[in-house]
Amino acid sequence: MAQRSWSQLPRDLIDRIFRRHMKIGGKGIEPKDLARCSLVCTTWRSVIANIWGKNLSLLSSPHRPIHMRILAEYQNFQRDPPEGCKVMFVDSLFHWEAIMIGPRSSPYAGGIFLLDIHFSDQHPFKAPKVTFQTKVYHPNVNQQGGLCLETSWRPLMTILHVLLVIYARFNDPDPDDPIDFEIAHIYKTQRTQYEERARVWTKKFATASQISAIDWS
Repeated sequence: MAQRSWSQLPRDLIDRIFRRHMKIGGKGIEPKDLARCSLVCTTWRSVIANIWGKNLSLLSSPHRPIHMRILAEYQNFQRDPPEGCKVMFVDSLFHWEAIMIGPRSSPYAGGIFLLDIHFSDQHPFKAPKVTFQTKVYHPNVNQQGGLCLETSWRPLMTILHVLLVIYARFNDPDPDDPIDFEIAHIYKTQRTQYEERARVWTKKFATASQISAIDWS
């Protein structure tokens, strides 16, 4: 590790870390691979910083600050993940998946909800796009799983802040600023019916079997 070179690392170690066969020195190592590797330990972070600093072909210069910002958000999240939530990369630093566990004190208890997260190439000046891939009965989520973040997003915010707000909405919906007005009306006027429907949807759509194929190792 003294020279901080990929070529000095055991072949099986490289394959295990990246979860596929890599061509060292070729075009096989992507930013998400380096980001995942940088989470291993301090020594690895030093190796990654060295490579990122010298091989600028990995990050085109206009987007390099954005990559580093998103990577920092990911690392901070993994160091201290909030209760009931996990994230992972999908195919790039700009595309994540998240899993949320429905709070026990809510109608969503026992549910496992999958969310898709896309960062803009203008991050953090443009809000990330967060979408529920699991159907959820909620006044602040539309029928396609969409959420409205544009009005509340600020450049100083991080995806951690966003996910914490979303998680809090399981227990505390905001019917005065809804996306689905019909569900908001039911929440305001027929709370028992709202909670029962939320439980039914959770049991039907947000069970562990829905996401059993996802690799979170």
